[in-house]
Amino acid sequence: LNYARNGNPEPDRRVEKSDEEWKKELTDEQFAVTRLKGTERPYSSDVCSKFEPGIYACVCCDTLLFDANTKFESGSGW
Repeated sequence: LNYARNGNPEPDRRVEKSDEEWKKELTDEQFAVTRLKGTERPYSSDVCSKFEPGIYACVCCDTLLFDANTKFESGSGW
């Protein structure tokens, strides 16, 4: 809810790499979502139905995205 009100925090650092460097490090889906502003299909992720404790971070820069304690079932599939 904090991020919904205030937006995501600024990353601690900016990671700059070429598309070729990113493609070597990321899966095709990760590249599409993180570098091409894509999205995964609703209900396609195995974490949609998991409510286990944990901290979720950006695959590219390790910036904190959210704490699983704040996760809720939105019914949207994301």
